[in-house]
Amino acid sequence: VKADVDAGLHRAGEIGDLESAPISMVVEGGHPSALSEILQDSDGKASGGTARDELRERFFELAALCKSVVACRCTPRQKALIIREIKKRKGACVLAVGDGGNDEPMIKEADVGVGIFGEEGSAAAQAADFAIGQFRFLHPLLFKHGVWLYDRIAIMTLYIFYKAAMVALAMFYFGFFSGFSAHQLFNLWAYTAYNVAFTCTPILVVAVLDQTLSAKTLQNQPLAYRACITRGQLFSNRIFFVWIQQAMVHTALIFFIAFWALESDNIAFPDGKTHGLWTTSTVIYSVIVMVATFRLLLEMRSFTYCHHFWVWFSFFGFYAAMIILNIFPSFNPDLYFVVFQMIRSPQIWLTVILCTVLPLILDLMVYGVKADMFPHYHQILREREMQPGLKVAPQEETFVFRERKTRKQEIRHRKKYLQALQAAQEAKKTVSEEEIGAVEREAATKRRARIMLTWLRYQNMSGANFDGTDDAETIETDKRKRKKTT
Repeated sequence: VKADVDAGLHRAGEIGDLESAPISMVVEGGHPSALSEILQDSDGKASGGTARDELRERFFELAALCKSVVACRCTPRQKALIIREIKKRKGACVLAVGDGGNDEPMIKEADVGVGIFGEEGSAAAQAADFAIGQFRFLHPLLFKHGVWLYDRIAIMTLYIFYKAAMVALAMFYFGFFSGFSAHQLFNLWAYTAYNVAFTCTPILVVAVLDQTLSAKTLQNQPLAYRACITRGQLFSNRIFFVWIQQAMVHTALIFFIAFWALESDNIAFPDGKTHGLWTTSTVIYSVIVMVATFRLLLEMRSFTYCHHFWVWFSFFGFYAAMIILNIFPSFNPDLYFVVFQMIRSPQIWLTVILCTVLPLILDLMVYGVKADMFPHYHQILREREMQPGLKVAPQEETFVFRERKTRKQEIRHRKKYLQALQAAQEAKKTVSEEEIGAVEREAATKRRARIMLTWLRYQNMSGANFDGTDDAETIETDKRKRKKTT
């Protein structure tokens, strides 16, 4: 085994450029086998020793150089050990796909497990994170739903920290004016409803329905998956701190502009009253809610009726809730009549507009520069969706996921059935009663065959797709031949 591994490393070194001339490797598992010598001893326990460790290191060094590695006739423990070694050496997120009970240890050991319902039972699907009916569903699971879910989770995580940081930073900035005396800046009831009511529905819609690209584009562009998953373009430490930095800048603009524009030393109303702390804090709070809501619109990749409804529902629901909190002096005396004072003050209207627009314009400028100077591959693909003639990828990097022929066979047999039924209806007008009975029996036989085909197509609820159209057609042909001979 050591000689074979050394020979493989020598051959890989002679090739040099493995990108243009990729190599693959086949290793045999079981007991005794080459894989058992590399991974474990005869009793199935992981073995140590200097010579065995060196052999294992060189084997996985060779495996890392290969485009693909096929391990055949492996035991369940060997499959799990391979996953463990890859995770330990490469530090990568490992996906395991299996369809039988012998794949269960491998699926549990991997970071993400996909189980396939099939003839070997449902043990793999029960142990997996995702269960699919056929192996062909793995392609849309990874390339389409994988990208969608990763993008949604990334936006949801970043946005939750962003909007929570805005409220916390506003109170931190207020500490410089209150001497860090722990005085509450925002109204208690309004502050409590910030995360659970006023800013929760838009991000939930994005986390459930948003689509960064169309399904057709994702399934036909492997580079989109690679750019999203392997290069950390959607979520990383750098992106996280960029969002926190944006929260610091946005909150600073909102707080200091509003606090200095509505300072309590100036007379604001005809009766000689000033704005006061609660009016100023409510203005700051309202602008934070609006900026957090409209900031999410810049991250939405698709707009549906649900997106529009919940965004505007959150926006108007916030002001309706603030008005309700404003009209009960015994329930919430700090906020009593504050909102009505805000509505009749032109200075507050100007402050709200300025504090809301300025952070969003700043973000739009940054987004425009990034999209024009440093575009992400997803942005280029979105432009191509709007302009179908725009080429963004080499021809060799584009493939089309071809659909199965099962549906085409069903359409063909349905067409034949409809033609036979139409012929039977026309024959009723021209043939005798005896011939009419034969034609109707033949049409009924075809109808029962069609029902049987549909049942065969969908009867296996475990997900295995049994295409019985060709077999059923052969059976019907044999029946007709036997009738003619008899």
